[in-house]
Amino acid sequence: MKSVVFAAAGAVLLTMVQGCAVIHPYAAASPSFHVCSVKREDKLLAIDGQSRLVAARGINSQATRNTGQFAGLGGIDKWKYEARYLPEDMQGEEYVVVFDAKGPEPVFTDPVTLKFEYMYPKGVEVHCAEKVYEQLPIGRHKYVWKNLGKQNVENGDIASWRISLHHRGQEVASMHSALWRPWGKVVLDQ
Repeated sequence: MKSVVFAAAGAVLLTMVQGCAVIHPYAAASPSFHVCSVKREDKLLAIDGQSRLVAARGINSQATRNTGQFAGLGGIDKWKYEARYLPEDMQGEEYVVVFDAKGPEPVFTDPVTLKFEYMYPKGVEVHCAEKVYEQLPIGRHKYVWKNLGKQNVENGDIASWRISLHHRGQEVASMHSALWRPWGKVVLDQ
């Protein structure tokens, strides 16, 4: 009797499942994109990891606060922190964009385009830099755009920006700064 009940319940369950699509638990059903973060980094001083640690502990360029020596990290007996400027062609700013791409396949066969649109304080032109990813694997990716050297000296720092991802001819994700106001003509940068 019990086997008949289980068989009938199994047949009903099988009939209900046949109309449903099977979705793999670790793959997205359709492509999805998300711009996770956009961070602006000033590029003016040459700073390494030790100098950040020393500055965080309140140690000035004479080493420790009182003795002029810095001891205790990895056996360093004497170490002086000196801030130095980067060469002019390396000074400016960088924008680091992090985005996620998920899909049912491990690699996107269609190209994915990242557009970085930006405006300088003077002028009303909207400049645009593009990066086309062929055969983009799923996962988290990083894009770095640099406004350094002569370009930064002539135009200044970026006043506003917009990031957008395009797939199969459609915009699929975007993020923009609070000051983004695209009213000018678009200028494509090479």
